[in-house]
Amino acid sequence: MALEKVVRDRKVGALVIVAPPRTLADLRQAFHADVKKIIIAELDKDLTKQPLHEIEKHLVQ
Repeated sequence: MALEKVVRDRKVGALVIVAPPRTLADLRQAFHADVKKIIIAELDKDLTKQPLHEIEKHLVQ
């Protein structure tokens, strides 16, 4: 998975996952253990059509 490669290559220490509920459930099953252990938060919302300032509001809550 591409995300796993990024996590390893860039030594990512923390990850926040934002996705619609069904997609989030699928991602949870697909993530490698290396990715799962650095997830610090999940948000089950579809924010794809939101402007950046709206997305930021959701992430700070």
